[in-house]
Amino acid sequence: MMDRPLARLMAAIHGGYVLFVLLGSLLVLRWPRLIWVHAAAVLWAFLTLSFDMGCPLTPWEKAALKRGGVEPYPEGFVQHYLLRSRFAADHSRAVHASLGVLVLVFNITVYWFVFRRR
Repeated sequence: MMDRPLARLMAAIHGGYVLFVLLGSLLVLRWPRLIWVHAAAVLWAFLTLSFDMGCPLTPWEKAALKRGGVEPYPEGFVQHYLLRSRFAADHSRAVHASLGVLVLVFNITVYWFVFRRR
């Protein structure tokens, strides 16, 4: 009964984390002390995307969907919700690695501005 809402909650938390990774460096411009939390989030995102480590939230969400009577999506969270397409395994890995590098480069650039201002 609570499994579908639980799966939606996990997807929302996952989505919030992705937004924080993508745009959190802009928050660091306003609140510089946030840099350590954000840097850890970016590092985790980079590692999970670049090295196909997977995120613990995805299997939990899929298990809750299954318990709720919904067939879980076969691909990962980013591919399913953000990219909205299915790639062959080798192509998917290249796309994820590219996304990981782009996230890292963008955030390092913003961090450079943060440290330059100080």
